[in-house]
Amino acid sequence: MGLPARPLPPGPILITPDMRRRVTFPALPGIEPNQTLELVPDMDGSYRLVPIVTIPKNQLWAWSPEAMAVTAAALKDFNEDNTVEMDSAEGKAFLKKLGKS
Repeated sequence: MGLPARPLPPGPILITPDMRRRVTFPALPGIEPNQTLELVPDMDGSYRLVPIVTIPKNQLWAWSPEAMAVTAAALKDFNEDNTVEMDSAEGKAFLKKLGKS
């Protein structure tokens, strides 16, 4: 489940840092003004710019491997129509089994 493909610019783009090592990018798909970018060095000496999203500390739990696995399993069940109406007899039995009713 990756990001949708975006059209690439028509060839390389040259950028030159100013005296304070700042650079200005032309309008590029996927890069918004004031967006944080990570500069990632590659083994060949080149660099990649990777857009970064900041996650508030109190929401980091949702991105843990455990939470991601539980969410993926729930979405798989939903997509395979492996669900139960909570107001049905089966749903009420399920909640009772969980000790929720």
